[in-house]
Amino acid sequence: MGVSRVMRQLGRAVKEGLVEDFDNREALLEICSFDSTQDPDKPTTLRDYLGRMPDGQAHIYVATGDSRTQVQNSPHIEAFRAKGYEVLILTDPVDEMWIDSIGEFDGTPFQSITKGEIDLDTDKTQNAETEQEFAALLAWMTETLSDNVKQVRLSNRLTTSPACIVGDAYDMTPQLEKMYKAMGQAAPPVKRILELNPTHPLVSGLQAAHTERGATPELAELAEVLHGIALLAEGGELPSPARFLSLVTERLRKTL
Repeated sequence: MGVSRVMRQLGRAVKEGLVEDFDNREALLEICSFDSTQDPDKPTTLRDYLGRMPDGQAHIYVATGDSRTQVQNSPHIEAFRAKGYEVLILTDPVDEMWIDSIGEFDGTPFQSITKGEIDLDTDKTQNAETEQEFAALLAWMTETLSDNVKQVRLSNRLTTSPACIVGDAYDMTPQLEKMYKAMGQAAPPVKRILELNPTHPLVSGLQAAHTERGATPELAELAEVLHGIALLAEGGELPSPARFLSLVTERLRKTL
């Protein structure tokens, strides 16, 4: 077994202690190391992460996923990369067990970039105006996609992608859902939230078409395609791959 693999196994054992050893959690947090967006080849401690935080950053940002590649390519990370905010990349199954229960390190709270509302010091006035502009579209899409999502809302996480899927602050993540299923335990289905990037041409075009023509079957199909794109971008499973392929194929045919 290689040295790097041995160190990774030891790291997992230490993180398991965060779940089981309440008395020594603070000491264990000091010695744990994590992959991060700061350096692909060098894990970081939480203490070093705090030392690199820029002025104005109030959270330790974390992202859970099946692999580093998946997390780094996720649309959820776009705005954090643009702002220069470092994100911890947590890919061990045990990470899902301790991150929510511990909550903070040395007074700085953890914040998942894939759950809850995200505030990255955006222009509140501009946000309010955009929310009003998109209100009718968001309400219609929430109803149209209600079988698969609990809400459709605008996003502060996205800079280049049209959409992403996020959970509420206390929702079970897809990774934790998979872990329970692998252990043979039934996990209750969780409807998640579809967030839209109002600056993306596909989303702004959908909004303009909805304002002009109202709720048409064609726009409902495009809403489904947006949801499917967001699921695929995070490595998720489509509700109906055959239907998604059919919708995308038909949209492509109409462009010829």
